[in-house]
Amino acid sequence: MSLRSKIETIRNAFMGTRRARADYEQALSGKPSIVSGVRQLDKLCSIAAADDHESPIFLFSTGWRTGSTFLQRLIISDSTLSDSSFLVWGEPYNVCGIIQHMAQTVIPFREDWPPTRYYYNATDPTDLKREWIANLYPPIDDLWRGHRALFDSMFAIPAKRAGASRWGIKEVRLGIEHAYYLRWVYPKARFLFLYRDPLASYRSYVGFGRDCYYTWPDRPVFTPTEFGSVWRQLMEGFLSDSDTVGGLLVRYEDITQGDALVRKIEDYLAISIDRSLLHTKIGGSGEKNGDVGRLETWLLRRAVSPVAQKVGYT
Repeated sequence: MSLRSKIETIRNAFMGTRRARADYEQALSGKPSIVSGVRQLDKLCSIAAADDHESPIFLFSTGWRTGSTFLQRLIISDSTLSDSSFLVWGEPYNVCGIIQHMAQTVIPFREDWPPTRYYYNATDPTDLKREWIANLYPPIDDLWRGHRALFDSMFAIPAKRAGASRWGIKEVRLGIEHAYYLRWVYPKARFLFLYRDPLASYRSYVGFGRDCYYTWPDRPVFTPTEFGSVWRQLMEGFLSDSDTVGGLLVRYEDITQGDALVRKIEDYLAISIDRSLLHTKIGGSGEKNGDVGRLETWLLRRAVSPVAQKVGYT
């Protein structure tokens, strides 16, 4: 073995082969994401949105204590349904990250993967013994049906069993990339993106206990910096792409200030909100503001800048 071959063998042992390293660098340079995966799946799937009758509502917010439960309550007050009701699930199995994990599975889809030859081509199964089947994938439309079946079984069917003809989900941890994913699963879904003054939210969060997790158990939200980082991350996505997914931005402070925003929400969701709930407080655990000193205020404002200023908060 030549010296060059020996060096290459040693390099392969510690770093992998040249080809593997090149493929790795190419994969990273493409910046694969949930959004890029969904866009590729949109090209591959033949499921027609026009034939879909499910139109769930997904209420996202910029973290905790934004008034998302208040808005959830307004939505289910809908009086347009004469013979049934509206059920919006509240952060179901929140720390499990079910939607987040399912959305992660679409990241690998790209122009050159999976290869077309991997898909099952309707060959009689008895003849497959003479075919190359190391990689044998069901049709891509069935992948979509699998994702859809999970959420239908977990959320839609129980809601309808309870007597609701419409359903939705309220969440405080989902970002704009998850909206892209859920729109792929439910092409007629509606999205509300709720935001609130981060300092007001944090004061309420401190009174609430400030012991939540953005992702459990690796990303706790115990400090103003962590809280503000979540707020900024979610808000940036809502601002940049809410229109792209056909969503509606909702400023918490504007909900009870006149009727304009409430009417806009009603028109967008095709519902009629019970106005008596706009000034009704239904208490929960920790319904009080905590003490937030100058240091925590400064740390929070540093974490949410400059996005907070873009939407009118100082």
